[in-house]
Amino acid sequence: MEKNKICVIACAVLAIDIEHTAARLGFTPETQYLPAGLHSRPHLLREKLQAAIDEVSAAGRCSRIVVGYGVCGRGTVGIQARGIPLSIARVHDCIALFLGGDAEYRRQFKKYPGTYYLSAGWYEEKTEPLSQRDNIAYYGDQRLNFDEIEKKYGAEAARETFRFLGTWKKNYQRAAFIETGAKKSAKYEKYARDMARAYGWKYEKITGRHDLIRALLTADHTTDEILVVPPGHGIEFDAIRATLSANPVWRSRETSEKAPVEIHPPATQSDAAPQITFGLGIDAGGTYTDAVVYDLQQDRTIAKSKALTTKWDFTRGIHAALRRLPKKALAAVEMVSLSTTLATNAIVEGEGQKVGMILMPPYGRLDPGEIDYEPKAVIAGQLEISGVEIKPIDPREVEHTVRRMKEHDEVRAFAVSGYAGSINPMHELAVKRMIRDTTGLFVTCGHELSHTLNFKTRARTAMLNARIIPKLGKLLNDVEKVLSELGIAAPLMVVKGDGSLMSAEMAGERPVETILSGPAASVAGARHLTGLKDALVVDMGGTTTDTALLKKGQVSLCDTGSDVGGHKTHVKALDIRTAGLGGDSLVQLEKGRFFLGPRRVAPIAWLGANFPVEETLAYLEHHPDRFAFSTSGTQVLALTGSTDALTATPREQAVLSLLRQRPYAIDELIQQMDVYFERSLGIERLEEQFIVQRCGLTLTDILHAVDRFRRWDAAAAMRMGRLYALLFKKDLSQMAEIILDKAVERLSLELLKRQLQEDTDPDVMENCGVCRVMVDNILSGGGKNYAVHFDFKKPVVGIGAPIHLFLPQCGERMGFQTLLPENADVANAIGAITSDVVVNRQLRIHPSQEGGFLIEGIAGAVRFDSFEAADEYARREVVRIVRHSARSAGTGANTVEIRTEDNLTTTADGQKLFMGRTVYATIKGRPSLSQMSTASA
Repeated sequence: MEKNKICVIACAVLAIDIEHTAARLGFTPETQYLPAGLHSRPHLLREKLQAAIDEVSAAGRCSRIVVGYGVCGRGTVGIQARGIPLSIARVHDCIALFLGGDAEYRRQFKKYPGTYYLSAGWYEEKTEPLSQRDNIAYYGDQRLNFDEIEKKYGAEAARETFRFLGTWKKNYQRAAFIETGAKKSAKYEKYARDMARAYGWKYEKITGRHDLIRALLTADHTTDEILVVPPGHGIEFDAIRATLSANPVWRSRETSEKAPVEIHPPATQSDAAPQITFGLGIDAGGTYTDAVVYDLQQDRTIAKSKALTTKWDFTRGIHAALRRLPKKALAAVEMVSLSTTLATNAIVEGEGQKVGMILMPPYGRLDPGEIDYEPKAVIAGQLEISGVEIKPIDPREVEHTVRRMKEHDEVRAFAVSGYAGSINPMHELAVKRMIRDTTGLFVTCGHELSHTLNFKTRARTAMLNARIIPKLGKLLNDVEKVLSELGIAAPLMVVKGDGSLMSAEMAGERPVETILSGPAASVAGARHLTGLKDALVVDMGGTTTDTALLKKGQVSLCDTGSDVGGHKTHVKALDIRTAGLGGDSLVQLEKGRFFLGPRRVAPIAWLGANFPVEETLAYLEHHPDRFAFSTSGTQVLALTGSTDALTATPREQAVLSLLRQRPYAIDELIQQMDVYFERSLGIERLEEQFIVQRCGLTLTDILHAVDRFRRWDAAAAMRMGRLYALLFKKDLSQMAEIILDKAVERLSLELLKRQLQEDTDPDVMENCGVCRVMVDNILSGGGKNYAVHFDFKKPVVGIGAPIHLFLPQCGERMGFQTLLPENADVANAIGAITSDVVVNRQLRIHPSQEGGFLIEGIAGAVRFDSFEAADEYARREVVRIVRHSARSAGTGANTVEIRTEDNLTTTADGQKLFMGRTVYATIKGRPSLSQMSTASA
């Protein structure tokens, strides 16, 4: 092999310009030109180009092969370097080589997308005399002659063929001649002018450049413009960066793209930790707060209780539920676990502190409106998608920016997210340190919550996390005070949105991970109570019915990240479907028709058990004619006992003054306040801040009225039920059956929709006539002509206080197996206390464009020359990281489950190219008292 000798294998249209540029550089390369037009037949281009490369490589006459092509219809994708490195331009096609680079090509394309480009090389290779243009056409690289086709197939066939092949002319508006100066001749430009005139196009002459061809001939390492492909590597198209990349050929490694799971030995001699016997599970749900003392060794419930959730102060409801548990059972508690709707509610309602968003976008710019959030600031600091630094951060800029946001915008926390930050978090971590040193405020980085690409979604996730930290922090502190008051000296765990647990300290720093905590706990509880690996779980509470799946023993998660209150996040949380149907769903009678939910109100039975209601109910019973068209006026308002400060308006003060005497029906208040409509009462703020509670006829009341359920004041529920029956012109039992049947139908429909959700958007059936006919047929048990059946492949597990009153009837109608486990009414709290700590982490190994391998997911672009060294380092590092996270999450478990997944692509000749390996690590274990103590210390 001759030292530094270059061989060129290129498209023939580049011959003139390549040889001109090489001569100016002072050398004469060995050249081999392939026929023009192969880009229109990528498979043929790939075949001929690889054969030429193999021939040159086998001869050993040069030290580098220059490939005179670009992406070219992806005809170069899959090409392999044998024993000699290749260099190729990272451009769309040869036009960019004539113009000097992709930037000028993009500029010209933006100016005239429909441009037919010509050059001296193009003319020499593909043109025919102008007089023959109507007689000649090209089909790919095949030259067709009108006369020959006419002679062989007839005049009509020839005209139709040429008409079809001539339709390409409509796609162009301009003919542009690129003058590179390599070989000047008036005939080249004249040809382009004549073509423009003949086809009615605009004509333009463009000055070309040889900068990119010069770089291609001289490059010895990969740049943004030139890709150098080392021996044993293949060319692949990187869809993320929309350019060519070099990837190693996969040899002598695992034959399977998914390697078997391996168990990494624990760092300590044993995972064993002191066994916790008695645990306390608490679920602060949307309507009720459940509490369970659970014997974890005997796997049984010791005691359970319920209380209404007090949304204005969650701890009141928690305190009420705990007071109803035996003191002896509470005294034995060694660990407490909490699931809560607080984070979800806070995000939906826009609550929390003001957060400043610090961004490091790609190329250092962010288009207006790209992230609809203020205050935000873009700072210096850029990474390539591979994690390699392009531009460092500027400490003085960071300090100035965050000081201004703290003082001028009055932010109280910061969220930091940078492009490729999940691949290499070095910039995010550096900015976090600077913000803490400058302001002392809390900082959330995007990579701390998500290892997924899309820095904008990571930024929003980080912002939401920083925003709600004070809310969850206060709740956790208040819960610990309640526990202390009741003599419970036990550490606190919190349920995450994926159903696993984390320490209260970690939850205080990462509250956004508790999104959908309560529903996730319910599915975890169903799994524990039934032992099922695969099931559909339906949780019917007071406000909503939630449906979710158990798959292979795990809570089914939303792979793309949860969407909460219109905010797309990267939080891996329960994949849930929610409907406004619950035990406390409001029953409304409007113009002779019943409507069920979605609004939740407190039951009249509860009202009667807690307030004097004789005068209120008597008023309603004496004025039935006022509710003939609508029962909205029968709803009742009562004070909650909330002490939230509210600067009440005179009208609000008047309402509160009346409610201090007793509960009042809406219609009563309208009469007392001398207004015409409910909206004139001005009670919206009183309800929003939970100062007053709206009550009304609910499913719970119907069940009380017909003696199928008994918890509160059945007499009050019966009186309201009789009023509705009078208005409906049926007796109470008949009306109750109609309403309860409507609830069963609604629940059945929700279960059907949840099954369909895996494959389609089930809500479209509401506007589909055929769908409605089929659904009605299923729910009614079939018609006289046919019956439609729906075969559920998984059992349906029902949990929640009222579920046993509705789910069995759904199963009978639709023919699926139902399970109602013991203690299903407090499954959420059982799920909270019986769940494990689960910590996952992943690192990715991918080829470096300079050769070797990079590791994504750790600070710094760590590079290795060999794959084996990179793989060993990644495994060792991911084990260290996941063990550290597990300790912070509150478990002493050390055994790490490792699995790898390789991303391979197959070339045209059947070779596999290595695109990357992801190393996944998981620790799963019970909470450890020693770790929880360490975390809270």
